[in-house]
Amino acid sequence: MRRGALAAFVLVGAMFLGGCGGPIQPDELARSIQTLESTAAEGALLADHVARDRTKATFARVHARELGETADHEAEKLNDADAEADVAPTKVRAIELADRISAALGRIQIAPDSETEGRAAQETLSRLSERAGQLAEGL
Repeated sequence: MRRGALAAFVLVGAMFLGGCGGPIQPDELARSIQTLESTAAEGALLADHVARDRTKATFARVHARELGETADHEAEKLNDADAEADVAPTKVRAIELADRISAALGRIQIAPDSETEGRAAQETLSRLSERAGQLAEGL
């Protein structure tokens, strides 16, 4: 009985490990960039609400933090992924976009009741969302 359980455990472990490794594929990179595009778009919407004084400061701060964490997580995943020469430049640009998205969301997090910061963040995040979409289309 124990041998069967051990064999099953080893088999399941090998299946999980077998799916790991290797360089990031273009479709994986595109999905990650699409996550960044969506995160920036949602951040732009939040920033627009801040700019129009249509949201509570505590909500804006918490939601900006959550979105920033999403952007940071994507940057970490991309940084840790190996990339072959054909996708390596796109991976680097995606990491840079993630960093800029996170920084723009940080403006909302720091000043969630500033209409001026909200407008600036909204413009930046809209532009970054567009750039991410273009980057993903290029794969």
